[in-house]
Amino acid sequence: MSDAIVIRAPVPLSFNFIDYPYLTFLGACQAAAVLKKAGWHVRILDGLTAAGADLVGQKDGFRLGVDPENFLELLKKVEARLVVFHLDSYLRTGRGLIWLDRMIGALDEARVEIKVFAEMVTGGMHELWLDGYELLARYPAIDLVLRFEGERMLQKLAAEISNGSKPERAVWEETTAFSLDYLPEPAFESLDLESTFSFLQRVLSSSSRPGPFPSDPRRTLPLVTSRGCPFGCVFCSGRPGLGAEGRKVRAVPWGRVDEWLQRWRRDFGLERVVILDDVCNLDRSRFNAMLESLERLHLRAIFPNGLRADRLRQEDIRRLSRLTPQMKVSLESASMRVQKEVLMKNLDPESVERVARWCRREDLPLQVHCLVGTAGETKEEINQTLDMAKRLARRHGVQPLVQFAVPLPGTPLGDTCRERGYLEKAPEDWHACFQDRPVIETPEFDRRFLVQAVASLRRVLLPPAGRKVIVNLTYRCNNHCRFCAVGDRPPRDADAGEVLAALERYRDMGYRLLDIDGGEPSLHPDLFDVIRAGHRVGYEKITVVTNGRRLSYAAYARKMAQSGVGEVLVSLHAPDAAGQADITGVPESFGQTTTGLTNILSELGPERVAVNTTLVRTNLEGVPRLADLLSNRGIRRWNLQVVTPFGRARPGQVPDPQDLRRVLGGLLDAAPAGMKLQVINCPPCLLPGHEESAAVDFDKAARDMVFVGASGENLQAFLASKRARDRRCRRCPHLVRCPGHYVFGQDPDGK
Repeated sequence: MSDAIVIRAPVPLSFNFIDYPYLTFLGACQAAAVLKKAGWHVRILDGLTAAGADLVGQKDGFRLGVDPENFLELLKKVEARLVVFHLDSYLRTGRGLIWLDRMIGALDEARVEIKVFAEMVTGGMHELWLDGYELLARYPAIDLVLRFEGERMLQKLAAEISNGSKPERAVWEETTAFSLDYLPEPAFESLDLESTFSFLQRVLSSSSRPGPFPSDPRRTLPLVTSRGCPFGCVFCSGRPGLGAEGRKVRAVPWGRVDEWLQRWRRDFGLERVVILDDVCNLDRSRFNAMLESLERLHLRAIFPNGLRADRLRQEDIRRLSRLTPQMKVSLESASMRVQKEVLMKNLDPESVERVARWCRREDLPLQVHCLVGTAGETKEEINQTLDMAKRLARRHGVQPLVQFAVPLPGTPLGDTCRERGYLEKAPEDWHACFQDRPVIETPEFDRRFLVQAVASLRRVLLPPAGRKVIVNLTYRCNNHCRFCAVGDRPPRDADAGEVLAALERYRDMGYRLLDIDGGEPSLHPDLFDVIRAGHRVGYEKITVVTNGRRLSYAAYARKMAQSGVGEVLVSLHAPDAAGQADITGVPESFGQTTTGLTNILSELGPERVAVNTTLVRTNLEGVPRLADLLSNRGIRRWNLQVVTPFGRARPGQVPDPQDLRRVLGGLLDAAPAGMKLQVINCPPCLLPGHEESAAVDFDKAARDMVFVGASGENLQAFLASKRARDRRCRRCPHLVRCPGHYVFGQDPDGK
């Protein structure tokens, strides 16, 4: 019979798991090291990283580790004086406890004198609190629960058993921040390290849940070299039970850590170390010693919990660029008030921007952690953080990691939310709350606001579906629309040679999509040559935007369809001849456009034809009738564009916001069957309940316009130049995505 067996079980995980469950074998190795130092013969029953272990997707989450049924059979055969069950945070979830029930049941068949649950420090900021006495009540077979930092209690237990006594059934809690000077090195030699290295490589390269760092180099081990953090962030549960003692920073003397690293490099072939300290760079001299060891031993490093931005220097970034594939720092909030009064983190956001600049210069990828929805924040402060995240991404190539504040049990934030009623009930799955399901709701913000605000940032940071160049081929037009965006420009054609040169230039820059607009492009004599040239240089989709009047000639519609055009967008602004004529200034425009629409539909089919309608005060009430007309003619895609302050447009043409909300809201509530509607140039706040329909056209950063006789201009910048935000916008969940309301200049006619 073995003296002791430390059990590191496979783990059931939710789809939303956080932190690093695949590194928690560190806790089992720490427990084994303590017992070995006490003179015990110890082995680890490894269900996490042993041969065959993997991250496996299941119907309700993941399984991490070896096959559970096989592991249960191994538990039944255990023989030992002492079994130490490493109780990590992932076994304290709802699904974890159900699995724990089965494992303890299997241990009932084993020959074991004393069974112990032990918590061990394995890194991470999101420990899940579970009452020790509730565990004893749930598991009568368990003799002892060791809570928080288990090393000293495990040492004491080993001594008592060695002296022939069996401890009374109880919960032992470590409430003193003890020195780490003599903490033994983790007993990694108790694992099958080749299987462990293979396991980590498989998990970190998993397509279902990629790791936070690359899968190579393969020979990787985790390490905690210090414990404690002086900052006391309200959301952190990394040191439950220690209270104020948890702010004491304790560290293994670096000389000893260096000896460990040398030995692991020599004996295990270690190539990379994952350092899970709360704040690795808190102490300047220790951090410098850490970097020196890594450099001298040619070890790569990862710092998953991030480094403190205000403790980093430019020289640190230079050194780290040669040691780590990716950096992480925490911003949490861009508001200094929130930093000092709400989060208790007291970090100057400027330090994060400074680190971002340095990382960009050194070509070192940087992730920045942001936190929104903390009790005490305002909507404006939440938007301030999201806006800074967007700026960091666009200016410095940063990857923002945005999470919702989660009031975990045992944290100051958790206590505040429960006392003030900001948490309706504890969720079944805490992990799901960090990314997708905010649970805090205060008088200042609700959960819907948080979801929309974070979704706005995530959407605006998505890579564009395709880079698009838009060519205004001519400023001539056979209509004279009251609101025409280019109606104040000289009626002239672009030089075809200049256009073709521009198309080649943009294609070489990576642009894949082409829109041909005007004026009225069908009036340009070289339209079809331009379409063919676009195909020749490699544009994947070519779209022509037209008023459709020339398409009323069947031969021209056929020629358009055979030109290689990918899509035709036809402009129709009213459901009848009088309304269309009032807008276009041409009595016959309605008949010709609707005929042209019928002709091009018959040539291209409904998947390649859509309709554009510009909404002004005079045609708004006719929109429902126009919807019926288009639906009856087989149109499946319809773009509704609110008039913008360009060209001939005047303030008097802008629809009343209440009318716009009523008409468009009603249309979106009951859109014609099979028709997809997109609203353009309309701030989402004007369409409550349909905000996403109004927000889809904001993400145009990768679209460039080539005007007749002019160089290219970025469409997003061009449109944003006529938009402005007011005080209301500061509290809007779409702030980071929406540039505001269009601003019209003075109307000389008072219309």
